[in-house]
Amino acid sequence: MSSTEAKLHLSLEDGVFEISGSELFVSQQIENFKDIILESLHSRKHYTIETNQLTKESAPPAAEPLAEGAKSEHGFDKKSFPRVLHIEGKNVRIIKKMPGSTSSKKSINTALAYLWGKRSVGEEGISYQEIRDLCQQQGCLDSANFSATIKGAREYIIIEGKKGSSAQTCKLTLPGVERAEELLEDLNGE
Repeated sequence: MSSTEAKLHLSLEDGVFEISGSELFVSQQIENFKDIILESLHSRKHYTIETNQLTKESAPPAAEPLAEGAKSEHGFDKKSFPRVLHIEGKNVRIIKKMPGSTSSKKSINTALAYLWGKRSVGEEGISYQEIRDLCQQQGCLDSANFSATIKGAREYIIIEGKKGSSAQTCKLTLPGVERAEELLEDLNGE
């Protein structure tokens, strides 16, 4: 069984992001980086896709400014929650206490809000230890049950990396993004 060679070449003003290999491999990698690619393409003018020696060059359609709270065709939005998150550059700070009737609920809400903020500045895969430290700062860390609490929120948070490793990271799932936005909208309106 032969596989077709494919290549994705993304030139964001010659920053270049290139994937090549079998068509299946390239498709899988495109899916893995889909959000980043779409967001980059949405904000840039030029990209090139090469598959089977065929080159297509085109520009994404001109984007019109979004109304407050509106979503782009790719699902990216212009939301901000200034009464909950202080975002400066890539730095994100939670400036409001997270709600919850138990420490575990507060920890999950803290993780959701922080991961959403970091995702909004283009950072995913946040250090597990960073989330733990943040929960301690928020006064909701139950150190004996923290791992079980975060792992129990697997519908919202994905943990990657070897258990106990300093390279272990957390990121939001799509339901996690939605839940974080609901939480942040509620807190921002208070």
